[in-house]
Amino acid sequence: MQLVTESRKFPTCLLSDCDGVIVDSEKIADKIMHEVLREAFKSEALEVHMKDLFGRRVIDIILLLEKRLGVNLSAEKRTFMHMDIDARVGHEAHSMPKVQEVYESLGLPVAIVSNSAPQRLQLCVQRAGLMDLVGTNIFSGDEVPHPKPAPDVYLQAARVMGYSPEQCLVIEDSVTGVTAAKAAGMHVLGFLGGSHIRSDHAEMLTKAGAHKLFDNMTELPQVIHSLNL
Repeated sequence: MQLVTESRKFPTCLLSDCDGVIVDSEKIADKIMHEVLREAFKSEALEVHMKDLFGRRVIDIILLLEKRLGVNLSAEKRTFMHMDIDARVGHEAHSMPKVQEVYESLGLPVAIVSNSAPQRLQLCVQRAGLMDLVGTNIFSGDEVPHPKPAPDVYLQAARVMGYSPEQCLVIEDSVTGVTAAKAAGMHVLGFLGGSHIRSDHAEMLTKAGAHKLFDNMTELPQVIHSLNL
């Protein structure tokens, strides 16, 4: 697609993460993942080993845990765990308050850019009430060579939509996602409104490169207006 080059005040495109941003799903996902993974790995140290894996694809978390814990699961077991977690999260996630109303009010093209599997993304976008706004602009880390924290999926989203990275504003809730967006050359806002957010989360997102932070979707228009980029 040809790049959009007309003059317009930044941003000209909004790229939003899914879990923990448009749906309040991370706490649900964490609970389900721990149930499934604890049964598979049977390790009391699971929490410690998972601490830095927030925001990564389910399959990547499974593979990294196998390496760290010295456990080799069968491909069949990995696939079952991945599908079980994604299906349960997709059906149990709740829309983030006011996200549909706020995103629609911005007057910007919007894409959902996530490490989640395509099927789970479709369910979550529907739950958030954003299908009409987003349309086909849903991009999964499963569809690029390297998922977040690599920049591939953000670069793909910008390319398909016809925008340069510098024209895109990203909303992320994880260090993994902020790292990916920054590596893509995009400006990032850190969202702290999910039920999974811990006391040290703001500091972590800031250190990762988030330009500004906010914790309520109704604040987003003013935060964008206040950007001095």
